[in-house]
Amino acid sequence: MIDLTIDGQPLKVEEGSTILRAAESVGIKIPTLCYHKALSPYGACRICLVEIGRNGRSQIQASCQYRVQPGMVVRTSSERVTRSRKIMVELLLARCPNSKRIQELADELGIKETRFLKKDEDCLLCGLCVRMCEERMGKSTIGFANRGIAREVIPPFKERSEVCLGCGSCEFVCPTETIKPEEICKKEIRPIASEFDENLSQRSVIHIPFPQAIPNKAVIDEENCIHFLNEKCEVCKEFCEADAIDFNQKEQVLNVEVGAVILAPGFEEFDAKLKGEFGYGVYPNVVTSIEFERILSASGPYKGKILRPSDQRHPKKIAFIQCVGSRDPSCNKGYCSSVCCMYATKEATIAKEHEREIEPTIFFMDMRAFGKDFDKYYQRAQKQYGIRYIKSMVSSVKQMQQTKNLKIKYIKNEREVVQEEFDLVVLSVGLSPSENIQQLGRRLGLELNKYGFC
Repeated sequence: MIDLTIDGQPLKVEEGSTILRAAESVGIKIPTLCYHKALSPYGACRICLVEIGRNGRSQIQASCQYRVQPGMVVRTSSERVTRSRKIMVELLLARCPNSKRIQELADELGIKETRFLKKDEDCLLCGLCVRMCEERMGKSTIGFANRGIAREVIPPFKERSEVCLGCGSCEFVCPTETIKPEEICKKEIRPIASEFDENLSQRSVIHIPFPQAIPNKAVIDEENCIHFLNEKCEVCKEFCEADAIDFNQKEQVLNVEVGAVILAPGFEEFDAKLKGEFGYGVYPNVVTSIEFERILSASGPYKGKILRPSDQRHPKKIAFIQCVGSRDPSCNKGYCSSVCCMYATKEATIAKEHEREIEPTIFFMDMRAFGKDFDKYYQRAQKQYGIRYIKSMVSSVKQMQQTKNLKIKYIKNEREVVQEEFDLVVLSVGLSPSENIQQLGRRLGLELNKYGFC
């Protein structure tokens, strides 16, 4: 262990530690720009300068690179350090005057304006993106080119790279938010969609599947994790204080002896793409009832705000189309799913409670209010909330090219063909047992009907 003093505070640190790491271990903050714990020290920005006293002499050094030595006395905010740091920040402010991070550093040091000629650049040349790509991702997709004032960070030959993983790690570490992976990567970069939010929002590679997950633990998506793709990165493992990450864990199949088995398998929602006349999967503002349920949720993709997927605009007119995948022999779903009428009424009511300006319309064949007092709930939705119910089966949904609104075609009063425009269309999808559950039921000797129900 090495004995040293930082800002008058004596401490012991491991041999080989940098001054910056030593200061961090006792809660002393030294500002940095080009430093990241997961990367090798670079010392480009010179913001982390400190004054080192030893054997009666003092010197200014970059704390991210300088190793601790016995008897060293370090001052992180002396007059000499502050003066040097101000000069460096002024130079950076001249290069990147619009950088929020540089402006914050300037404010901390009391710098109102730089004395140097402004260049209006975006990149600090800190090298974080270059080192992250090379050291942790193992790709070297981007690098430094040219010298002096012409120095820049670019992919080879300034062309989009086929080597780029599209992982976004360069963008994550960039202090000025300059790097754009879509300008570097040749392949299309697609965010990882959140399965729990019905693909309406994004999630990270390491995530908790949903709030009530059992066990309520984070998991790693092996299909998108850089470590599993090319055996690189492992930044999360280094930073996990609980040492909980084990890349060698494998899926296990357990045999459990029990006295009885109770099947409570749940259902699968009907694939609305099979009803092509409604445009699901083609028109962004046609969503399923399950997706709309997530839109309504305070923990959903829009934090409880009712917004359209296409432009995040508040819809005023919302149409619910019932019996999508229920009571429809054409897709082998001749049964009533029993819940669609009520959950459509519930969702329309909640939408109205969220925003009074919303005008919900429910298109139905027969209103089937299964359950005690459910019929009263349906009547209250009409009288108290003004939800409009139209007894008609919608024949088609077409998107308006400019507005992305939806034009619905239906028959009114059994003879009049009507076309009406809506901002958002919700398909009330039916329920069915999954194929896996049907196979399990057959193996257990359970008698199933033609639709796969017990």
